[in-house]
Amino acid sequence: MKMWKQRKSIFGIAVFGAFIIILIFNIFTPNMTDDLSYKATVLQANSFWDLLKQEYEQYMTWTGRSIGHLVLRCFLSGSKAVFNIANSIVFVLLTLLMYWNIEHKKKYDVAIFLLINLLLWLFGVMFCQTVLWETGACNYLWGSTIIMLHITLYRWRLEKTEQGPDKKGLLWSIMLLFTGILAGWCNENTSGGGILFVILILGEYLFLRKNAKDKKLQLWMVTGLCGQVIGFLFMVAAPGNRIRAQFMEEEHSGMFAIVSRFQKITLAIEENFLFILFFVLTAIVIIYLQEGNWKEFLKKHNMFIIWNLVFLATCYALVLTAEPMPRVYFGAGVFLIIAAVQGYTDINNEEFSLRAFKCCILSILALVMFFTYMDSGANMIRIYREYHEREVYLEKMSASGEEDVTVPMLRPGFETKYSDGYQSDLTGDPEYWINDAYEKLYGIEKITAVPRENWTGY
Repeated sequence: MKMWKQRKSIFGIAVFGAFIIILIFNIFTPNMTDDLSYKATVLQANSFWDLLKQEYEQYMTWTGRSIGHLVLRCFLSGSKAVFNIANSIVFVLLTLLMYWNIEHKKKYDVAIFLLINLLLWLFGVMFCQTVLWETGACNYLWGSTIIMLHITLYRWRLEKTEQGPDKKGLLWSIMLLFTGILAGWCNENTSGGGILFVILILGEYLFLRKNAKDKKLQLWMVTGLCGQVIGFLFMVAAPGNRIRAQFMEEEHSGMFAIVSRFQKITLAIEENFLFILFFVLTAIVIIYLQEGNWKEFLKKHNMFIIWNLVFLATCYALVLTAEPMPRVYFGAGVFLIIAAVQGYTDINNEEFSLRAFKCCILSILALVMFFTYMDSGANMIRIYREYHEREVYLEKMSASGEEDVTVPMLRPGFETKYSDGYQSDLTGDPEYWINDAYEKLYGIEKITAVPRENWTGY
């Protein structure tokens, strides 16, 4: 009992530490690019109803991802500090949802929680854009968390139902319908992956499990899945999707376009997930050798297989769209990390060599993360300082009525994978779309950027 309490306390400290670590990076991530253009629009709203009307207009003219963009509008109407805290909480919630979906772990398993965080920090797709950048986080981090919340609730309810009669079926039917609509309305390929996951675990429950006491198809099972489909249909049916698709260009058409997309997706998987795929492949080999045959492997490690299938489907679903942005693979990465950690957990610890192997993996990743975090943190502070200086200067110029303003670009040499600052920097062309976003936000007619060494205005 004493050891259990100690492990619970250590787990709580680990969760709090994960919150502080991500909060620091959130604080030192300034508003950039789309944050500025959306904020210029949001500041024109006088109420939440106005925000809803703005989002409806975007639904009709640009994109159907209304849930994430509505969350974004709400945060942009307030202080960035509020978003920093909320976004850090959601990031930790995502890691906990991933943790709760791992089978065969110990209670309050700090090593598993730590491994999830390390893999997400080190190999999360476009971390600077999908987790820290406000617009990207509301679309990808928040979207993935909503999807994971729904499928975790659905899976938990399924396991409870297997143990006996369901006494709160109506309540769960309503709640899962609601969370399902939200989950289906988040992100095209990740929401589709969530739908596939629910179909797979429901099918496994109804047709493959032998020990369930009541295997009837219940109302909440249907509403949970239907909610996802309804939300997904609302998202993909947005008139704005067709308008936006007109701006996408492809080198090939017809069957050649499909083949080209398939190839690009495969290369993107290699670029984003090769290390984790090594991790998964190693787990497959070790688990197979431990079980001795594929029948036992499939029987005992079905969730490991399901998460891998959902990852692949989430990636290759992008064959339906032309030239997706690299950050759309974030949700697929979440599914793959769960698969990798499930494989890590499924490796039997009885042999000393395997216990040592697993500890070495965790220790090496922790060491890499320590040095990466320290180096990147210093660079993020430097980037934030220069963004902040520039924002103060632009506010001053705007207040004084200046119409033609020159500002400095970022100093070179502070690049880090955790900041999109350089890719989102102002340019020497006042007509460039990023310059235009600054001009609209600050009410300045012309903003031009020059290299930092040529700037003496501060």
